[in-house]
Amino acid sequence: MQLIKSTLDLIGKTPLKRLEAIGKGLAASLWAKLENLNPSGSLKDRMALQMIEDAEKDGRLQRGDTIIESSSGNTAIALSYVGALKGYRRIIFMPKIMAAEKVEMIKRYGAEIRLVDVGEEAKDRSLHGSYVEVPGRMMCKKMEEETTGVWWARQFSNPSNYKAHMKLGEEILAQLGNKIDAFVASVGTGGTLFGVGKVLKERIPQVRVIAVEPADCPYVTLTNFKVIEGVTGGILKEILESKVVDEIVAVTDQEAVKMTRRLIQEEGLFVGVSSGANVLTALRVAHDLGKGGQVVTVLPDRGDRYITSEHYVT
Repeated sequence: MQLIKSTLDLIGKTPLKRLEAIGKGLAASLWAKLENLNPSGSLKDRMALQMIEDAEKDGRLQRGDTIIESSSGNTAIALSYVGALKGYRRIIFMPKIMAAEKVEMIKRYGAEIRLVDVGEEAKDRSLHGSYVEVPGRMMCKKMEEETTGVWWARQFSNPSNYKAHMKLGEEILAQLGNKIDAFVASVGTGGTLFGVGKVLKERIPQVRVIAVEPADCPYVTLTNFKVIEGVTGGILKEILESKVVDEIVAVTDQEAVKMTRRLIQEEGLFVGVSSGANVLTALRVAHDLGKGGQVVTVLPDRGDRYITSEHYVT
């Protein structure tokens, strides 16, 4: 039996599961990395820990400082969790339209939350996190400029974001070796896609890296985003320039929700809607592969944050 000193020791090292029910009848294998099993319920725990510890090491974050970030959910929860165990005050700027359970999770970790008006028209459809987080980022930038003892995590441009996910890529390689034909992931800030994609491309040059985005969102991240200095661009711009992505696939809200329900009922995986979008796309890719082919994707978070608002939010 494993003995641990802190739940931070449980971040990462997640299992990889073959989706036998969803992939029934496939000649290829469909694999899912169970990132929903991280302590606060999402793969953003990896990033939160990496960003905080890297900032501590180089002196940008010191005892008594306040961590701030703009987030539509998982990063906010992860920073609230990791920051609590490390003893920092945390202030989260979150779009007002986000589900009540996400707000409550952040509060229960002891973080302060400031709700940001992003317009009611975005409430009842799929959303790109990088789109709805921009107003909150503007507030973070202003607070950073005007307040001492503040460290803005800057998930959208912090290299520690994709550095954490490079470790995720290394875990996948350790579990599957070089026998990977494609990797599929939803793109929010781009950290997961870029970090895992870089590692896989270095080891397996021919591997296909496929980005998944909400079809209903007006923010086409990899082809048409507007760069506001210090507020947008960042990792998404690096992805575009690096050409690590081979294809961008749009998934509708309805398609993502339907596959999420299948994962819950057929695989026993109580996951969030981005997991449904990822698996649906990975399944389509797997259909084109022959015997021995392998497609891997990630299940980014748990489904407990999508009870009252079941939408595809990256």
